[in-house]
Amino acid sequence: MAVPETEVLRLLRQRGSVRDYKPDPVPETWVEAILAAGQRAPTSSNVQAYSIVVVRDAGKKARLAELAGNQQHIIDCPVFFALCADQRRLTLACEQHGVVYQGQTLEQWLIASIDVALLGMSMTLAADSMGLGTVMIGGMRNQPLAVAELLELPQQVYVVFGLCLGWPKSAPLPKPRQPLGAVVHHERYDEGAVREAVAAYDGELGAHYTGQGRATPEAAWTKPMAEKFSKPIRAKLRQEMHARGFGLE
Repeated sequence: MAVPETEVLRLLRQRGSVRDYKPDPVPETWVEAILAAGQRAPTSSNVQAYSIVVVRDAGKKARLAELAGNQQHIIDCPVFFALCADQRRLTLACEQHGVVYQGQTLEQWLIASIDVALLGMSMTLAADSMGLGTVMIGGMRNQPLAVAELLELPQQVYVVFGLCLGWPKSAPLPKPRQPLGAVVHHERYDEGAVREAVAAYDGELGAHYTGQGRATPEAAWTKPMAEKFSKPIRAKLRQEMHARGFGLE
């Protein structure tokens, strides 16, 4: 049976991160529609353990860009969303009913962070469907305590990642993903198939970058990954999460 051609499938095939924005504003009604679409994402047990801080102030965006490693697109985008894992509302719900919140666990931190990831993807897809562009900013976790102070976040709230929103100056070129053989397994995990598929992906991604005029190593995926993960990344994050009120026990 032929696969139906749907708008969602088309958008996902063409989706790419946008880092170059026009200065044109995004209408407030459009922003609200994207926020509402994000809320339709799945959430564990209807917990909805997230909050969103919408940032348009130029000074705050400039500071967030600095904290994220000097990412210019945070400054250039007309709207920036700080997508937060939020256990504060759960604490307030417990207080309302005379009990003490006992969710200071790794499980609840993970649930909140996953909820935020699903929220962000739903917002991204909604924005794409409206002709807007986005890019997710993991650099919000570079200095999470400073980000929390800037955005006046209460305890039990931290920014999982940011999301730039605006009108793309040009259509992003979708980056090739790893072949299904690298990520999909049937009945058992097949590491031999993974090695073969990843080797093929090195060449495909290299050709993609070369076609854009970008210098790239012969092993276009494995080489950068080996360099990136041969040293600790955000090694203080656990302590910083404790400081934000997340137990992680």
